[in-house]
Amino acid sequence: MTPEIIQSASGQVWQKEVEVKLTQADPAIWTEVLRLQFDREQNKVFGGFDPEYVDGAVNNASITISSETQDTLIAEFGQVKYNVKLGPINEDGDHLHAQARRDAFNGLPLAGHVSAETFWVQATDDLRVGYVRPTETEPPSQSPASVDIGRFNLGDRFDGY
Repeated sequence: MTPEIIQSASGQVWQKEVEVKLTQADPAIWTEVLRLQFDREQNKVFGGFDPEYVDGAVNNASITISSETQDTLIAEFGQVKYNVKLGPINEDGDHLHAQARRDAFNGLPLAGHVSAETFWVQATDDLRVGYVRPTETEPPSQSPASVDIGRFNLGDRFDGY
């Protein structure tokens, strides 16, 4: 099935997140192994990641997931999602929350501005998932005033990981 493009949107990328599915948990749950967020008012990037799974993916306030890192995540967890939030995308102050494929995710600059297409993909018979892909990107106009990125251990949060 061909994806259906439903709209164009533009706004500032204010959150990027990599989630994995913990199948050993009962019931299985989705949780992040990386989340960085940009606070426009404080001009600050903050968040955290588990270096066991995404070491090397974070460089200051930039995130790049290599194909090798993606392969490692899929081998370990079976499923991985790349989530982004951007906005405001209109005069009402709405924000877009969507998934992206790895290459599109890498191309969305945290704290930068992006014009993007949003489209739906039929994941299962009864589930459609919203995706975003950039059509134009602008890096941040200035470096964040502060960057506070911590490290965490997924195993401390969930037994067996």
